[in-house]
Amino acid sequence: MRIAIAAAAAGLLVTGAPQAAAQAPSQAPMIERTEQVQLKPRRVPGLLGYGYDMAEYTGETATRSSSFRAFGQAISRDSARTRFKVASPSIPEMEGDCAGGQRKTQLGWIAFEREDLSYVCVFSRNGAVIPGASFELALQKAGLLARMSQPQRAGEMTWNGQTIRVQTQRIGGVPLPTGRIAGYVFYKDGQEIGGVDFNRIMSPAVYLPPVGDANRDVAALAALSLMFFADPANQSQ
Repeated sequence: MRIAIAAAAAGLLVTGAPQAAAQAPSQAPMIERTEQVQLKPRRVPGLLGYGYDMAEYTGETATRSSSFRAFGQAISRDSARTRFKVASPSIPEMEGDCAGGQRKTQLGWIAFEREDLSYVCVFSRNGAVIPGASFELALQKAGLLARMSQPQRAGEMTWNGQTIRVQTQRIGGVPLPTGRIAGYVFYKDGQEIGGVDFNRIMSPAVYLPPVGDANRDVAALAALSLMFFADPANQSQ
């Protein structure tokens, strides 16, 4: 009897091993489960902004942020306006129009006290707004705490039936109380699926889900929206 029980236990251990191995990748750090890419600017004749390439995503952008000159300053309706075009093999060319605006969603899961205005992006193609495509970023209310540490930002990006959350979070580098945005991590169903690391000497590192993943496009659009945002916390005095 003892031999039979021991054999059964050994069998359970052996048959359970593949399941544990299959679950292991989801437990790996986000930067090991994603593809690291960078935004590469390029000149576009006659364009006030610049062209860019980021993995298979390409487009143009122009940003105006004349009103931001101090740490902790709240976002205004007319400042930090950004327009960018983006296209990829899976996304026919479209345009994102981003600016300070009224809250469009409750974002009730956000814990910090937020500003009255959010940073909002609307996406369109051939002049027509694309239903179910949006980005909204809530900003922490300006104050001493925000100036001394990383100001909190959180929001949601929706595209093609997929919605992800974005939150300020340091990904790499040394944690210093600079009052600047160090990075963002993207979440889907509570799991980290990507992010942007601003805490680098060179250009920011973008972490996207692998090619073919259902969340790759929505993560790429969130990354572009964040990188083109002239955040007041990152503006020089």
